[in-house]
Amino acid sequence: MARKRKQNVSFLDTLMGAPWQVSVVVGIGVFIGLKWILPYIGAGNMFIKPIAQALSGMAWLFSGFFFLIGALVFVKTTASIRKQASGKFMVGGTAPASSSQPPSWAKYAANGRTEPGIDENPVKRGHLREPLEDSAVVGSVERPAIIDPLSEIKSLHHRREPLGVPPEDPSEWSIDLIREIEWKRFEDVCQKFYETRGIRSETTALGADGGIDIRLYQDSSGQATSIVQCKSWGERIVGVKPVRELLGVMTHERIGKAFFMTSGQFSSDAKEVAKSNCITLIDGEMLLMMIKRLPEADQRSLLSFAIEGDYKTPTCPACGIKMKRISGKAGRPDFWGCHNYPRCRQTLGVRRNA
Repeated sequence: MARKRKQNVSFLDTLMGAPWQVSVVVGIGVFIGLKWILPYIGAGNMFIKPIAQALSGMAWLFSGFFFLIGALVFVKTTASIRKQASGKFMVGGTAPASSSQPPSWAKYAANGRTEPGIDENPVKRGHLREPLEDSAVVGSVERPAIIDPLSEIKSLHHRREPLGVPPEDPSEWSIDLIREIEWKRFEDVCQKFYETRGIRSETTALGADGGIDIRLYQDSSGQATSIVQCKSWGERIVGVKPVRELLGVMTHERIGKAFFMTSGQFSSDAKEVAKSNCITLIDGEMLLMMIKRLPEADQRSLLSFAIEGDYKTPTCPACGIKMKRISGKAGRPDFWGCHNYPRCRQTLGVRRNA
């Protein structure tokens, strides 16, 4: 699973990401506090009283700052709504060109988890500044004058150019499919594989997993007999560091056996450490072989489970919902952001081949 990173968000960033009414309420609160409450509190203190009187005279200036922020947020929100509305086609007119600008919150930096198998430096760490916003597709199609709306709709249907046939779901297991599966689905597929083999297993909950993604129970003691770490890193090579971290978890949990499963490959150093510490390394090719040794019916069942719904878009490590791809600015790469921003500020980098 991915790592958590330190979050650093200023009060101004929060206001810019919140509804405009929040800034207005804060401005009113600041005005009341400086104009009346602070002078009342400092009336009996010879040191605080002159400061309170000075701030009271400038209360309108401080509150006006927040009113200005509210106005900016209101204008930005209104412009966004109009932009989305302008992209809808109205029968009897023309389809207006919609904006192709990338999401306005590209300053939203990757300070959450990092999806395995992505660029090590997906986005410069910084602040989350603005909420997610859908980008639209560029285009403008001139429509002739309409006399019969129904006939025009039918004619548009026949004239419409195909947008491309969506790719069909895979019909069999392949190494490419294994490397396309996002991190959470990959963990679930690995757990389902053990379950298919008749081994009782369970995945850890979302959030910090302590280096354990799956626990295996192979006796009647009720205690985990083995632990599994999963890394859906595409074609990327897993180095020795994650294997040593898994060894540390084994020591802490007092478990003598572990499995490390990845969609990619392992370095020679990682293989050496694993070989001498009862860690079984399962790379993408080996996982494919293990799946293909299952009965045909079990292979199809596991395949259906793996590709059900959207199996490529990463899952938010905190919320458990699919994330949204955000276009980077100023030469920065794209990254994944949570739909629950600003309440959830998790981010993941985008794989190089995505």
